[in-house]
Amino acid sequence: MKRATDPDLARWCAVLATSQTQDKVPPGWLTAKEISDRIGKALSTVGGQLGRAVLEGAAERKTFRILTGSVVRPVPHYRIK
Repeated sequence: MKRATDPDLARWCAVLATSQTQDKVPPGWLTAKEISDRIGKALSTVGGQLGRAVLEGAAERKTFRILTGSVVRPVPHYRIK
C-alpha cells in the first residue's frame, strides 16, 4: 500500500524543527554552572541560593537559548541587580 504525499509535510517539518538560533547573552549574565565554578560551591547549593536571591530581589533571572553540547537549549541566566 502506497501512502499519498502530504502537501503540507515540508511546512510541518519547518514549523516543528528545533531552532538552532542562539541568543546573544549580554555581559553580566551567567548560568548557575558558571557562577558555581567561579565561587567554588556545588551547583546544587548555588541553585538554591540563586532562587532565594531572585525571590528577595537581589538578583534577576532570564532565559537565553545557548549551545549546550551539540544542541541549542533554553538555559536560565542570572545577574546581580
